[in-house]
Amino acid sequence: MRSEALPNPADPCHSGNVKRTDSTRRGFIAAMAAGGAFFTRKGAFAQALTLTPSTTEGPYYPDRLPLDQDNDLIVLNDSVTPAIGTVSWISGRVLDRAGSPVRNALVEIWGADDLGSYIHSNGINRAAGRRDANYQGYGRFQTASNGEYLFRVVKPGLYPGRARHMHLKAGYPGGATLTTQLLIEGERENAGDQVLNEVRDAAQRASIVRPWVAIPDSPVGALATTFDIALGVTPSDAPTAARPTIFALGGVTHAATLRPGAAAGSWITVQGSGLSATTRGWRDTDLAGGRLPESLDGVSVRVNGAPAYVSYVSPGQINALAPDNAGDAAAQVAVSNASGASDPVSVDFRRVAPGFFQTTGENAAAIRADGTLIGPPGLFPGVATVAARPGETVVLYGTGFGPVSPAPAAGEAVRTPAPVTAAVKVHIDATPAAVAFAGLTASGLYQINVTVPDLPDGDYPVTAEVGGVRTAKFVKLRIGK
Repeated sequence: MRSEALPNPADPCHSGNVKRTDSTRRGFIAAMAAGGAFFTRKGAFAQALTLTPSTTEGPYYPDRLPLDQDNDLIVLNDSVTPAIGTVSWISGRVLDRAGSPVRNALVEIWGADDLGSYIHSNGINRAAGRRDANYQGYGRFQTASNGEYLFRVVKPGLYPGRARHMHLKAGYPGGATLTTQLLIEGERENAGDQVLNEVRDAAQRASIVRPWVAIPDSPVGALATTFDIALGVTPSDAPTAARPTIFALGGVTHAATLRPGAAAGSWITVQGSGLSATTRGWRDTDLAGGRLPESLDGVSVRVNGAPAYVSYVSPGQINALAPDNAGDAAAQVAVSNASGASDPVSVDFRRVAPGFFQTTGENAAAIRADGTLIGPPGLFPGVATVAARPGETVVLYGTGFGPVSPAPAAGEAVRTPAPVTAAVKVHIDATPAAVAFAGLTASGLYQINVTVPDLPDGDYPVTAEVGGVRTAKFVKLRIGK
């Protein structure tokens, strides 16, 4: 998650009848800012890199993409039955030639299910004779400013002639796309794998064979591996005097999920080039009379001609609160600054498009009642993180959860909590989590108070449903006693 993607703590909000809403929200935002400073530092990972080798795409890139294309390949949105096989987490960063993280990179992944079959129409493993209909088989992830990505897959099954492997593509708008493969360290089939042996450079060959290790205390015996994808390019996000440009691919995303599309009246992220000559977020002085600013340093965003409320500007990114004038339809989004106006891009808006904010590694942006950030140890340098305890009420943050009552006036900062009008259901793994409160507690920022179910220690996916719409991307919650 980009630390700047959240509303500024200067946004006024009072707790009303929702216990600790304001103080915990401010503590949470401060913690995100402290952690985000490391991940957004230019060149933080600069070193003598081994560039990731290009390999064949193979014959089984999906010939018909699934409707569900999120980064959780194990659970289909329309299914209650998970895929069979060993749960495996694949995470890493997309880096440029200089070792700096690449924001807005699109990472695709596809691979065989536990039976060794692909979702391609010709991808059935003859030995298995079928494929797992509950396995998504393909997913996408768009990186934030820290360049990180994450997928949940099953350990790929074997089929004749190949070692176990996953296929990945990574690229960014306007740049070249790299296709590569990821193999599993210690597999006996690696020695004779033709694709692996075609990578002549020893360092590059070793870079795509990674250890898949057991996650300690995982209740399902899950594995995890890290795989950094180092591109042979160096994209530039320097300011330019040309008029602003919004990326045609993924240029406007839901600020919590970072997926293309947006929710009316909720936070969006705009990415492109030449968007602003300055970099800053809004300050107390920008919220004159409790009104949200329609521009920062002359930079503004319009949705179907109506002003959005701008909270952060930079040459490559703008964060804004979308007006409530679009829903369940395409809308035109444009950016204006001193150099002119961008060409508009068409964005799919929805009245309800719930999504939880996340921290690094797809951990849920969540806090305990005392304001302590929830997550695995060492999630952020110098910031204490703890596990959520079964039976306690924790606070999750998101955007896009839909209409509230009373509805805030357009452009007015939210001052008192406003509950969501539709029922909000939350599941942690497959277990329902009781929702004590769900509603706006700051402009565009929804607070969901849930009771942690009694589950063994571990990391669990969290999903929500409101008005019949499910979150399109999972986040993880660390639970421990």
